[in-house]
Amino acid sequence: MLANNNLKICHTLAWRDFKFHKAKNLLLAFAVVLITGLYAFTFLLGSSVENAFLLNYEYRYGSTSHILYHGLTAHQADKLAQHPNVKSTVRISALGQLSDEMIGVRSVELAVINQDYAESILSVPTTGRLPEKPGEIALDEFTMDSLGVLHELGAPVSVQWTDSKGEQHNTDFTLCGWWASPTNFTEACAWVTAECAVRLLSGYPDTVSVTLGVDLHQPKELEQQAQQIMTDQGVNQVAYTTNLAYNEARMEMASKQATPFYIPALVVLLCGFLMIYSIIHVAMDQDSHFFAGLKTLGMTPRQIRWVLLEKAVMLSLFGLFPGWMMGFGIHYLVTPRIVTGMEQNPAIYFLSWEPFALAALSTFGTVFLAYFLPAARTGEMMPTQMLRNLDERMPKGQGRSSTGQVSIFRLALRSLWRNKRRTILSLLSLLFSLLLLCSTWIRYTSYDEELYLNGMSPWDYTIEDGSAVSDVQRYNPNNRAITEQIVSDLRGRSEVLEVSILKSKEVKLTASDELRQRIVDFYNEPYDETMTRRESQAAYPDWCAGLDRLERTGNYYGIVIALEDAYLRYVLDNCPVTSGDFDAEQFADGQYVVAAGAYAEGVSSPAAGETVELGGEQIPVLASVMEDTSFLSGSNSSESSFHLAYFVPMSLFEQLFPDEGIRQLAVNIDHNGQAEFERYLSSYKQGLNRGIGVWMRSDCQEAFQNARLNECLPRLIVGIVLMIIGLLNFANMLITKTMVRKKEFAVYQSLGMTSRQLQWLLLTEGLLHAALLTVVLLPVTFLVTWFGMPAVFSQLNTWCMTYHYTLAPLWAALPLMLLLAMAVPLMCCSFIEKGSITERLRIVP
Repeated sequence: MLANNNLKICHTLAWRDFKFHKAKNLLLAFAVVLITGLYAFTFLLGSSVENAFLLNYEYRYGSTSHILYHGLTAHQADKLAQHPNVKSTVRISALGQLSDEMIGVRSVELAVINQDYAESILSVPTTGRLPEKPGEIALDEFTMDSLGVLHELGAPVSVQWTDSKGEQHNTDFTLCGWWASPTNFTEACAWVTAECAVRLLSGYPDTVSVTLGVDLHQPKELEQQAQQIMTDQGVNQVAYTTNLAYNEARMEMASKQATPFYIPALVVLLCGFLMIYSIIHVAMDQDSHFFAGLKTLGMTPRQIRWVLLEKAVMLSLFGLFPGWMMGFGIHYLVTPRIVTGMEQNPAIYFLSWEPFALAALSTFGTVFLAYFLPAARTGEMMPTQMLRNLDERMPKGQGRSSTGQVSIFRLALRSLWRNKRRTILSLLSLLFSLLLLCSTWIRYTSYDEELYLNGMSPWDYTIEDGSAVSDVQRYNPNNRAITEQIVSDLRGRSEVLEVSILKSKEVKLTASDELRQRIVDFYNEPYDETMTRRESQAAYPDWCAGLDRLERTGNYYGIVIALEDAYLRYVLDNCPVTSGDFDAEQFADGQYVVAAGAYAEGVSSPAAGETVELGGEQIPVLASVMEDTSFLSGSNSSESSFHLAYFVPMSLFEQLFPDEGIRQLAVNIDHNGQAEFERYLSSYKQGLNRGIGVWMRSDCQEAFQNARLNECLPRLIVGIVLMIIGLLNFANMLITKTMVRKKEFAVYQSLGMTSRQLQWLLLTEGLLHAALLTVVLLPVTFLVTWFGMPAVFSQLNTWCMTYHYTLAPLWAALPLMLLLAMAVPLMCCSFIEKGSITERLRIVP
């Protein structure tokens, strides 16, 4: 009955502590805001990166639907749509597939328009509209450029397509709209009206297959659900695919790829704990006096722990909303620089409540952890023990000179050794943030933009025919998107140093018996201990079919490539010679061809001194080289997967194959005129009615900056905020060391110390603390980074890095620490001297 279980008084005491100790609690609340903001930013960024990977998988899948069923009848589609697991469906009726050889490896279905399905595969026209009349068609830009369709509403479109029975059709349409979509790299739809379908295919809609897109209530274990839906509805096994974004392995992969962006949360936990704990610890002298008095009045250890834990809850609640706002603000500004390639701001597109909830829980955990140790220690101590721990009397004899007088420097020096734990906590938080900042800044400044640009492209700009923008597109030599007028205009620009033209031509050739045997023997040689070179290409059936055709008949495909200037220099530098001598001057005479075979030791093409028939002429081979045609934009036909490349000068190519189109251009410029040149390119491209692709130097520079930020920015932001936390810890230590000695300073002044001497004393104390921290921080930071970072770099992929050692964050932090060491004591002095000396001597802590 006599037990003290009153916990309501704990709430009152916690609230009054906020009311009467505003400075301490404002500092704690500010620290909680910083911690919550960092947690929120870290979880928001990690969530956005993870969702961006999943969205990329969705784009590669080509639809937002969870399951796509193909080849259904209308009746089967209706039955599947009625399953209770199905939330919603979209469907299209496909007449057949575009079969023009220039479509290449892409799959383009000729389908009847369905607005919902078009939206689910991000295939709604952004220019023009969907078809409304028979004879109209809407296409994606990749298909338009592959077929050489003008980018003009009303342009004629001639389509070759094959129906489900294998019959081929040729139909003329009028273009009514087009779009560019990230889902259309490998698959797309060409939209026509239902009235048009009736005219094109007899028996429509009964004779066409239906593709059904299904969204589920619970998008988990899609493979099992897809099978279960078919079984439950009595639909025989039909082809289906499941969305990659909901594949468990892909989700796990996305989670692993986003893990580095979640790791800073551990840093926030450690440094946030140190900050909160150090502020609490620094203020424990005052709190210990208070709790010692309460214990003598009967307060139980349980009540003391409850008071401290209630303070932790109140602090966390005060800091949540402003911390969330701070974290979201950083997220809104930073995430678009890391998650790129989206029209929408990823900070808004991927926004969800879960990261905010995680940030709140993490903040509660951090603050509780910081309050736990003081609560446990204070609750178990007796009042006399608590007061005994506060006895900080000077060791005898310290502070006096040989004459018995006390100097200001000695008094300041004596304060340096008081409360060493507070100094150590401040030192640790600063040291940790400096090590994180310096190591991250060394990595950031070591990324070399020039190395990156040279590795990505040997020239400044690439201008490509619209049919060769993507690797999945087959280059259409009849496109003529890049004209001689474009080349002339480019060469007339003052900032342009060089424009190099590249043309190519696929030709069918017949190898001599000697050449055929040489190539076959070359690929039958061992690749390694387990397989031959031929067997190493088993994953590429088109390539294997081409080699088999050469072995049986001697027929093969040759890719004739016209080189000049930049392209010629690239081949000279990157294609090792396997026979003969690749002399640039002799090659430029236009009398020779250079043959290119496999990129391996040995001759797998016509050798130097032999001849090859191109364009009906026998041309001698100047040299043979290893083939490196990675500079080619787009792809060639699947039949030419196995081929031999023949490099010829532009003059010889024009003689052999007159009137061939330009595949691509390489442009080098004076970099001082980059901005003006890119404005010209952008406006020029918009004025064309045919598709071209432009690879801009600024795009690569932006990609470099984004990649560098992607790698370093999260840690830099965490490090900067942790540095602020460390400096606040330092300032808090100086403030508390000064304010708790208000009575001591009154004693000094009562013994004759002037106000100016007191200011000098406090200033000297601050400078000594700054000097002590500098003496530790400077050598430790230098030694750890000087010897540690080279070891870190040895484990990195450093192809675009040049090691650059710097301690810029340290040099930035030291002046700030010095400024605080001077400003904080002087500001405290005005508070200390409030009231008369007599009033200050009466103060009871």
